[in-house]
Amino acid sequence: MAFRIVWTAPAQAERKRVLAYWLKRTGSPLYSIKLDSRFRSALKLIAREPLIGRPTSIRGVRVKSVGDHQLYYSIDQETILVLTLWDPRRNPKNLRIRK
Repeated sequence: MAFRIVWTAPAQAERKRVLAYWLKRTGSPLYSIKLDSRFRSALKLIAREPLIGRPTSIRGVRVKSVGDHQLYYSIDQETILVLTLWDPRRNPKNLRIRK
């Protein structure tokens, strides 16, 4: 059974911020499109195999690496809830995960 994917508002905002950053940095939408495709592919895999991500220190939250980024998510009945998208090169003190 495949789970349904739901992005939280903060996760969706972070996704848009990351894609906009790469659009501005490269001057072309190609890398942003490729990166978004990688996020979507990872989420399809998570939807089929929700325990594929490693557990975090936060109860009920798992993380899956996608290139230079990490997808934090939780599993609820039939839903994968994307909590945030994070670049681990950033200061970890700024990481905010809300369930």
